[in-house]
Amino acid sequence: MPYFQDRAKAILAYVANFLPVQRRTIYNPRLMPSSLAATLDVDRVHDILSAAESGETEMLFALYQDILLAGSHLQGRLGDRKEAVLSDTLNVQPYDKANADDVAAAELVKLELTKHDDWEDACAHLLDSVLWPVSLIEKTYKPSTKPGLRYELASLTPVPYQLLTYIEGRMQLRETDATGSPTSTRFDPAPTRYIVHRGHLLKAVPDNWGGPMRSLIFWWLLCHMSRDWWARFLDRYGAPFVVGKYDQADDASRTVLERAFALATKLGGLVVSKETEVEIKQAAASDSGEAYKTFIDLCNRETSKLVLGETLSSDAQATGMNSGNAKAQAGKRDEKRAGDARRLAKTLRNELFKQFLEINGIKGRAPVPIWGSVSPEEIVAICSTLDSLTGAGLEVDDEALAIISEKVGFQVRRSERPAPVAGPGVLPFSASSLKKKPMTRSI
Repeated sequence: MPYFQDRAKAILAYVANFLPVQRRTIYNPRLMPSSLAATLDVDRVHDILSAAESGETEMLFALYQDILLAGSHLQGRLGDRKEAVLSDTLNVQPYDKANADDVAAAELVKLELTKHDDWEDACAHLLDSVLWPVSLIEKTYKPSTKPGLRYELASLTPVPYQLLTYIEGRMQLRETDATGSPTSTRFDPAPTRYIVHRGHLLKAVPDNWGGPMRSLIFWWLLCHMSRDWWARFLDRYGAPFVVGKYDQADDASRTVLERAFALATKLGGLVVSKETEVEIKQAAASDSGEAYKTFIDLCNRETSKLVLGETLSSDAQATGMNSGNAKAQAGKRDEKRAGDARRLAKTLRNELFKQFLEINGIKGRAPVPIWGSVSPEEIVAICSTLDSLTGAGLEVDDEALAIISEKVGFQVRRSERPAPVAGPGVLPFSASSLKKKPMTRSI
């Protein structure tokens, strides 16, 4: 017994020595690269992609930031995808509901971690990796004054993408000085300090190639260039313009018209002689402007396909009566939400929950976070199935109640209704009633 106690103390001392207590992520936002959108062209984009493929991702992630901040459509769709997970109810389920230690560990994690002030912001940053190649959160602890805890969570700090680098062929972070300025020193993010999450499915593609967001760069570039061209077209041809006519040999009248047109923007009118002919023309801007609008809608739909897996929730489109497209696309969006929640839960369980329980000497296994529930249509189907089972004289076992609770999103328990009692004059059904009675014949 003393051997195991000494061994436990040695493990706790080892963990305490490597426990992240002081925050390392200090970054000055004023040192962020300037916006690239104003001077961006296709050649510049290819240069940025080539630099990222060689390991220097600073400009690529700066471009991603511009794309997100300048693109209202992309920003809205990414927000929709993240809110689909974060707006759902979070349930922290024990690894084994029949194990008392696992149940106690789940209650402790739910109380100490998921109620932390930085919890939602950290989850939102981790969900950025559905488009970004990776997202990192720095976790720090502090000695706890609560009974039963040695350490408690101090902060969950999002790591700026400007600190990531792949110059040495693997993911590293740039060291910063006291003012938050990145230095030339690089280090590998330790699992004891950082949560690393990749929320996309491109696991075989290196992070420095850009992740899913790379496929949106040129759609965004063409969309915003078209928006600029559209605005210029409408500014030039959307308003009526004047046409002046003069005799071919009358240079004096031509000079008068040119001066009058030059002053027309200031005066709002023209002052010419009676002999001078001026006409107001209206360009057919509606047809030409519609072409720009159609192309911008195409770019936005391609963005929605990647982010949400469908387009109907962001753009109203006619699909015809009873086409089934709306239900099919809603199913794709639900699959995205369920996949994001499942991958985020796995990362948090393995890289946060387990460490928290180990450093505090908690016996129970790390719980499983579960966001949300199934769709309303599936809940109706479950209830219909249960009702059919009851009508057939069957009932759900007590062990299945936990599974049903996870699916519907709230705790379900068996009702305490009394057993049905046969009414007056109704005899209970028994096998004796099936016995054949001897036939008698009256004479």
